[in-house]
Amino acid sequence: MDSLTDLSPVLIPIIALLIPIVSIIAWAAVKIARANLLHETVRHLGANGQPIPPELLAQIVDRKSS
Repeated sequence: MDSLTDLSPVLIPIIALLIPIVSIIAWAAVKIARANLLHETVRHLGANGQPIPPELLAQIVDRKSS
């Protein structure tokens, strides 16, 4: 139990720094996964000869402009 008491001054700042880093990585992973799904949907619709809804195209244009 003494080792936990000795390590707590070191562990608390490390955990405090890891929480925002993990959240940024998770946010980026979700954003990339969503972009890949959107691209796959547009590609699939185009391959089948179906019209691409304007909402999907608007999402692509909004992502490229920001």
